[in-house]
Amino acid sequence: MKYSILHILCEGQTEEKFVKDVLSPYLQQFSIYPKPILLLTSKKKNAKGGMLNYAQAKRDLIILRRQYQDNDSERHLFTTMFDFYALPDDFPCFKESSNYSDIRERISVIETAFAKDIDFEVFIPYIQLHEFESLLFVDITRLESEYPLSKSQIHKLKEATDIYGDPELINDSRATAPSKRIIKALEQHYNYNKVKSGTTVTSLIGIEALLDNCRHFKEWIDKIKRLAIITS
Repeated sequence: MKYSILHILCEGQTEEKFVKDVLSPYLQQFSIYPKPILLLTSKKKNAKGGMLNYAQAKRDLIILRRQYQDNDSERHLFTTMFDFYALPDDFPCFKESSNYSDIRERISVIETAFAKDIDFEVFIPYIQLHEFESLLFVDITRLESEYPLSKSQIHKLKEATDIYGDPELINDSRATAPSKRIIKALEQHYNYNKVKSGTTVTSLIGIEALLDNCRHFKEWIDKIKRLAIITS
């Protein structure tokens, strides 16, 4: 049986740390070993993290595929962890996807076109609805452990989940995206530490709760597990 090495191209340090600390221990139970890689922003400055355009993502994926070849014990799989919020509009079928009112259909159109353009049989595109902080809204009160002076404001954040009924559907405007809501709730007492808090809170929530409450996230994980089985 081959081990599956899962190369996850991450948009930023928050996703990178989440993969290492939360997702990796879960997937290792299935003999899948995630390896997060930050997007390369600038070769000259060796800067990593942040996405400027689609070409940047495609370039890094192609480089990764060339670098890692299967052998007798390892099978290399590839995926992404990008936010839909502020996703560059030059992604395949991004503009065409705006014809769909259902956000899940929009994401499906983009991910399908993304996979077709990359054209690796071992590639699974993933675009987070709407951004990483959506996962925190599975139980946003867990933020209290990090920001105790903002307890009342944090509890008010639960209203967003009540309104939308699904943490992945909390909208993506510049004022009301999940991360923007959190920043505003904490601003009286704290600066939001996106990288540290993202991992701490999702760890407290637990991977099973994330899978139970975030449909698109679960679909991604299920696809990874199925691909690992097929290619083992």
